[in-house]
Amino acid sequence: MIETQKKVLIVEDDILLLLVQERMVKKFGYVVVGTACEGEAAYRMIKRYKPDVILMDINLEDDIKGTEVAQMIRQEGNETPIIFLSGEKNSKQVQKAKQLGFVDYLLKPVTPKKLRESLERALNYEAQINPYAA
Repeated sequence: MIETQKKVLIVEDDILLLLVQERMVKKFGYVVVGTACEGEAAYRMIKRYKPDVILMDINLEDDIKGTEVAQMIRQEGNETPIIFLSGEKNSKQVQKAKQLGFVDYLLKPVTPKKLRESLERALNYEAQINPYAA
């Protein structure tokens, strides 16, 4: 049986961090199906590419926050696992993210070890909610 590579969408407004995250994700053996710096672009890519996991920064380049993108897809019934990334420990943001459901909330900069563990948790979560996705 051939195992398909899992698809990851990276949403990050800091281009340098985006490139670092993309490199790490690829090194872990996942496919990066797209990258976005803005909430609106992220929303379109989620609908188009149907990633297995979303790495989502909270503060983005446009007026749409990562938590708002998550809320939009959740309202449509999309349960794709989300790993939120943020440079802030802002408790309001953490609470908002918790309400939307997430696999992890990582503070930037994130280490390769933490990112890998978080991606593995996200994929295990996806397998639990959708056993046919594995």
